[in-house]
Amino acid sequence: MVDVLYIAGLIAFFALMVGFVRLCERVVGKDDAIDVDLADDGADAGDGAPATDRPDATSTTKTPEEVTS
Repeated sequence: MVDVLYIAGLIAFFALMVGFVRLCERVVGKDDAIDVDLADDGADAGDGAPATDRPDATSTTKTPEEVTS
């Protein structure tokens, strides 16, 4: 009996969270990033640009040893 109550409580919790997210989307509005097609990111365009957003090796970020007090 405790198992049934636990599973019912778990299902009720997730149902409450789904309802909460839907309520928030209704109040705030849906996220624009959901409608973006992520498969077409231009990585295969062949324009010579790297496929990652990582900075290049000439970054000006200093390590803690390089920073002087």
